Amino acid sequence: MTAGDRRSRRRAVGYIPGDSLLHRLDPRTKLLTLVAISIAALATSSPIRTALLLAFVVGLAVASRLSRPFARSLLFLLPLLIFILTINSFFPREAWGPVYFSAQVGPFTPEVTPGGLLFAATMGLRVLVIGGISFLFVMATSYTDFVASLRASRLPPVIAFSLGYALKSMTALFQDLRNIMDAQRSRALEFDRGTLIENRRKFMALGIPMTVSVLNRARYVTEAMQSRGFASTPRPTCYRPPRPGKCDVLLLVVLVISILVIAMVPV
Repeated sequence: MTAGDRRSRRRAVGYIPGDSLLHRLDPRTKLLTLVAISIAALATSSPIRTALLLAFVVGLAVASRLSRPFARSLLFLLPLLIFILTINSFFPREAWGPVYFSAQVGPFTPEVTPGGLLFAATMGLRVLVIGGISFLFVMATSYTDFVASLRASRLPPVIAFSLGYALKSMTALFQDLRNIMDAQRSRALEFDRGTLIENRRKFMALGIPMTVSVLNRARYVTEAMQSRGFASTPRPTCYRPPRPGKCDVLLLVVLVISILVIAMVPV
């Protein structure tokens, strides 16, 4: 493996083989954990509770020995995080306390208050919680196990394949984007200099090739499905259907207890 391949592997978000507790769990347990933590993050507006949820997600990453790739994956959320913090700081849903800054910009009146900054911090933590647990699910769940667990849950083959392919395509799309950026850099197109506004025209050089790549990938997948007789049998079977074990029950118990404890934390 070359140095460039190692760098691209570190940048991409995909399945990382391992033998940790999180890797050995049933994919349905990990999916339920993802949904439960995401709902809990959306249901609370307390910064303390949201921070505790983030601490729980970070604890899962550390226990799974995925702390470094987990931290690198959060960098993908940086543009969205900056946008959400900026918007919610100047136009918060909750504003109280002294006004640090106020202005009239056309029909808008941005203002900065302690309540608005606290609300913006909560929204930023919410993005980190939902994005972090999603990245952790992708890094600890293989495509084969995920599809097998969906089929064992008696989901229709079309739905099982669609969800499984959505998980698989994340790594492939990141790889395509990296290849396109490297090809454009070899043509002296720089993305690392200047601000986002100054580089807005350069992103067309990424958007158009990525659109072509997605369409080509969809055509290849369609041809592969047809050549393998997809949906030719009404009830396809799994060679080795997954079965939940004691570790799955343990994680669900810890998850329920943690959410209940976080819910009882005073705001």
